[in-house]
Amino acid sequence: MARFYRSVNLIILPFIFFSCQALAQHALPETNTKPSAANESIPHVDSAQFAAKPYVLSNGIKGILVKIPSHTPVDYGPLLKGEFGPSVLLTGQLFLPAKGSKQPYAAVVETPGSGGLGPQHMDHAAALTSAGVAVVVIDPFFGRGIKDTVADQNQLPFAASAYDVLAAATFLRTRKDIDAKRIGATGGSRGGTAVLMAETAPVSDAVLGRDNGLRAVVAGYPWCGVQFYSAHLADHASLLVMQGDHDDWVSYQQCQDETHAMGVAGQDVVMELFPGARHAFDREGVPPTIIPSAITSTTFPTVYMDDQGRYYNMRTGKVDPKLAGQTISQYSIKGGFLKKGVTIGSEGTQAKEFSDEMVSFFKAKLMP
Repeated sequence: MARFYRSVNLIILPFIFFSCQALAQHALPETNTKPSAANESIPHVDSAQFAAKPYVLSNGIKGILVKIPSHTPVDYGPLLKGEFGPSVLLTGQLFLPAKGSKQPYAAVVETPGSGGLGPQHMDHAAALTSAGVAVVVIDPFFGRGIKDTVADQNQLPFAASAYDVLAAATFLRTRKDIDAKRIGATGGSRGGTAVLMAETAPVSDAVLGRDNGLRAVVAGYPWCGVQFYSAHLADHASLLVMQGDHDDWVSYQQCQDETHAMGVAGQDVVMELFPGARHAFDREGVPPTIIPSAITSTTFPTVYMDDQGRYYNMRTGKVDPKLAGQTISQYSIKGGFLKKGVTIGSEGTQAKEFSDEMVSFFKAKLMP
C-alpha cells in the first residue's frame, strides 16, 4: 500500500506534498466498504483471565504474570510537579523471546487503548518476541476497576495512562534479563497517546529523570489534541506515528502538526499516513465496524501546554494558570464539538503492514 509518509532509513520526513502526477502514481485503496454495526463479537482478551492465567502467544511463547506499581496523576501539571496521585497495582504479562536469544533483551511496553486488551496486542507481542524483543503487555483498567473508556474518557486521566507506561519501563529495568538502555513502548488509540506523551521530554524527565527515558516509541493512531508547545522528546528518543486518513475517532491532522513541530525542533520523528485506513487498522480480522457509543471530537482546536503542564488560553495565546483539563472538556461540550459514533477495523493488508513497520522500527532503534 502506498503511504503519504514513508521513512527512508528512518530519516525525519515532516511533510511531503504530492503533485497531481505523484498522486496518480500512488493509487488509493478502495474505501467503499460499508461498516457493520458493533456487537459483542468484536474479539477481546478478558482482563480477569489475563490477570490470573498465563497467555500463550501464537508463536508458543508463554507469558509470565506480573504486577506493576503505578499511580494515577489527575493531570499533566500535577504529574510534572511530582504529584503522582493514588497508587495502583497494574496487572500484566511479560513475554520473553525464545530460549537461545541473546540476553539482556531489548524490551517494549505494550499498552491498550480505550477498548482494553485485544488480540492485536498479543499479535504485536508475538511479532516482537519472534524478532528477539521482550514485551510486557499491561492492563491499565483492571487494577482500577474500569471496564473500558470508550464512552467516557474521563474515567482515567490521560496523564495516568502516560505514567503507566513509564511505570512499566521502571519495572522492566529491575530485571537482569532486560537491557535498561534499550526499552521502548507501543500502543494504539488512547494507548498511542499514552506512549507518545510518555516519551515527551517534560513527562519523561519528571518521572524517569534526564537521559533515562524510552529510546523508541511506536504510537498507533493516537489522539494528539493536547501537546507540549516545546515539541521535544526525551534525550536520544525516536518516535514513529502511524495513522489512517479515514480515521473518524481522532484527528490525524493534529498529529501531523505535532510531528512536524518535533521535526522542526530537531527530534527523531516520522509520521506515516495510511490512505484508506480507519481507526484501529492494526486489528486483523476485524472489518470496518461502527462503535455507536464512542465519543469523539475531530474538530476541537489543539490545546497546548508549557513544560510545567500549564495550558495556553486559545483566545489569548498565552499561558493561563487558571485553565484546567476540566475547563477545556466543558468548553468542548458547550461548543458542540463532540459527536458519537466511530468506525474501527482494518481492510486488506493494513494490519500486517502496521505490524511489519512496528517490528522494523524497533529492530532498527533497539537492536543495533
